[in-house]
Amino acid sequence: MTRAAIEYLISDIAAIERVLAEHPWLDSLLSPDEAARADRFRRPADRAAFRGAHLIFRLMAARRLGVDLEEAGELELTRRCRTCGGPHGKPTVPGAELSLSRSNGAVAIASAPGTSPIGVDIEQVPTDVFSGFDDYVLGPTETLTEGDDAVRRRIDVWVCKEAAVKTTGHGLSVPPSGFEVMDLPSGIGPHGPWTATITAPGNSELDALNISRLTCPRPYVAALCSADRLPVEAVGLQEMLAGR
Repeated sequence: MTRAAIEYLISDIAAIERVLAEHPWLDSLLSPDEAARADRFRRPADRAAFRGAHLIFRLMAARRLGVDLEEAGELELTRRCRTCGGPHGKPTVPGAELSLSRSNGAVAIASAPGTSPIGVDIEQVPTDVFSGFDDYVLGPTETLTEGDDAVRRRIDVWVCKEAAVKTTGHGLSVPPSGFEVMDLPSGIGPHGPWTATITAPGNSELDALNISRLTCPRPYVAALCSADRLPVEAVGLQEMLAGR
């Protein structure tokens, strides 16, 4: 890993389950609270997704901090909502910037240096968007035409905006229609994979954040957001564990 780079991992839950079967010690990394929260899900698939996402989150945090992966369970992980102060905000680990997202059978986790706020979002593309989607999500000058992949293009805008409000910790307390995703003319930023910026004249924290679309398998769409245009590197689960 390049220490100044942002790393991200995208995996389906089935792959994580296979790795857990090969490395049973990973199960011990979850905190008692995380294990209890996982057990509260009724559906086995949801339990597996929650458990897998939080295990990978801890591994990514340990890798970022240079901590032995077997000690990832000892890292202090906290959540605090910036709006109400409740324990359900952006997950944080001292000394690192991390973000987590899961959608049905897939998870995305990203890590960055502690001074570079980031947000990541992944969503499964549905067969259609909900009624009123454009009014709720699109800004005043954002328009999306119908045609091939119309739903996918709308979900692309959604993940970009979700990643942005995760970066600042606002969540959906800031309406998605209140800011816009502006694609760079060349389709790629001058510093690498940064393909768009956020335009939010009324919110200085969101304004000018950078967006990178992440490569992920269909039917998913994912995006990364950062205040800094750092290099972006993909990492695989087996690659992480090989360095153990």
